[in-house]
Amino acid sequence: MKTEDYTGGDAFQIEKRTVFSGDWLPLCAEAQIGRPGDFLAASVGGWSVFGVRDGEGVVRVLRNACRHQNMQVVGTPSGNCQSFRCRFHGWTYDLQGRFLSAPAPVAPKDPQSADLHLASLATTTVAGIVFFSLSSPPAIAGIDADLPAYGGTSVTDIACNWKVCVEHLLAEHEPSPDFLWRWPLLSVRQAGSLVIVEQVVPHTFLRTRLFTHVFGGAVDEHAQAAGLIKQACEQLQADRASGVMCAKDSTLVADFHRRLASVYAQEAAAT
Repeated sequence: MKTEDYTGGDAFQIEKRTVFSGDWLPLCAEAQIGRPGDFLAASVGGWSVFGVRDGEGVVRVLRNACRHQNMQVVGTPSGNCQSFRCRFHGWTYDLQGRFLSAPAPVAPKDPQSADLHLASLATTTVAGIVFFSLSSPPAIAGIDADLPAYGGTSVTDIACNWKVCVEHLLAEHEPSPDFLWRWPLLSVRQAGSLVIVEQVVPHTFLRTRLFTHVFGGAVDEHAQAAGLIKQACEQLQADRASGVMCAKDSTLVADFHRRLASVYAQEAAAT
């Protein structure tokens, strides 16, 4: 790994085309969109998407891009609604992403065309976490954790590259029944009856959001730990910017770097 892989946008664009477009990516805990009309929007690896539970209780993940001029339809991180209306030109969609209506001056010629619906992405829920994919990868691998009751999710914004956050989460662990890393963005840590699922959300190449999903306990009890992760990652980002690479080469960190090297090489070979 090189300094530019943590500080420049070129590496992030490569990762968008490879890592984030070809695998299952976590979006949220299923309980975060527990009621019909609940939605959660995020930019994951440069892809703007949102998850919603429709009126029939089905969880869907849709591209957050209006079919009129590709502008964002959902402009708030989360909430509850009965339909989605693009704030730019008023195109409106139902909870399944189907086109409903548009103001006359910008209305489509064929309002019945299936091309007007929001792009629906492959979606699955595993161990209480909603995953989506922009491609058609194989069935998602199971997460071998018997999750207790959902206790809540905390959200921490971190001024670092997503790879720094992943390295920090992996550096202190080796593969074991109590710690699972699922490429590319999820770790599951079990401590007795408590399960902590850390979800890394790459927002931009220098901004990462960490979702800490707590099962079997109260989320407030883990606020300090999330704060410590933020401090550590922002210091590590400064280290990467000055040329100091990851010092702890655990089995999991080494595997993470091998996977990244592989996708970088594939991208280079294709250009």
